This record gives sequence, C-alpha cells and structure tokens, in this order.
Amino acid sequence: MNMKKAILLSIAAFTILGAGQSAPAQELLSLNQTFVLHPAPREHDSYSLYYNILVRSPGLIRIRLDLENVSPDLAGEVKFLSVSLRQLENEVEVRRVESGPGGIVLEYGVDAYELDRTKGEYRIVVSNWSQLHTAVARLVAWYPGEEDSEEPWPYIPGRPRAEDLTF
Repeated sequence: MNMKKAILLSIAAFTILGAGQSAPAQELLSLNQTFVLHPAPREHDSYSLYYNILVRSPGLIRIRLDLENVSPDLAGEVKFLSVSLRQLENEVEVRRVESGPGGIVLEYGVDAYELDRTKGEYRIVVSNWSQLHTAVARLVAWYPGEEDSEEPWPYIPGRPRAEDLTF
C-alpha cells in the first residue's frame, strides 16, 4: 500500500509542478501594408519597395503578398511580381519567389547561428518587373519579435521532495 501512495504522490507532484511552468509562446511581430507597384522603368529593371525588419529570436519568417488589382488586365499567367528576403548587412538574397496574379507566399527559417551572424536585420523587397502593369498589392509579414526566455524549454521538473508535497 505504501508503494501505491508513493507512486501517486510522485505523479501528483509532477503534475502540479509541471502545470505552473508552461513555455511562453513566441511573440510574432507583423507588417501589414497595402501599396501601389508602378511599372518598371526599363527592361531588366524593376520598380521595388523595401521594408526592413528586425528578427529578435530564431523562428520562421512568413511573407504573403496578395494582389488586389492590376491595370491593364493581365492576359494569362504572367509572372511579373517578386518578393525576396535579404540579409541587410551584405544585401545577400536568401530567398526569392516570383509570381503573377495568384499571389506569393515566402517562408524562411532563421536559426540561432544565422540570427547571431546577421544581428536579425533583414529586408523584404517587393518588385514589379512589368513595364506595362500597375499593381495594387497587400503585403503581410510575420516574424519572431521577442527574445526567448533564458529558461530551457520544455520545462522538466526535478525529483519532488516529500516536504514540497501538501495534501
């Protein structure tokens, strides 16, 4: 009978100690901007807009570009828009996606090593490569904003002591 009580007390202690220590959710910052992408000034050049972001902890950068209007109307699936993510320090392009009227989703994972190397400084570049079309688009970007806590995750409670248990 004593063995059953000890097991039940251990389970109860782990449950009680673990319930109070939940890992905090990573806070995501967001950028939400609607803008006009004018026609490209010349062939092999683009009309581009830049948005600088500061990533503060490892995690996923997710960028979505939705096309709201294009004039004149497009004939078919013409790829004339691009979204790229660059490391700000050396303007190194780490990811680029091209699309037409269907919109764009770009995802890029930043690990601790890269975060330390880049100081979390990135640039989102949205470009219109068409010399004929003007586009109204909406850019939404989510990226890690708060530094992680100093506590290791997940929290694993230590061995319970008899004096810590109260019934």
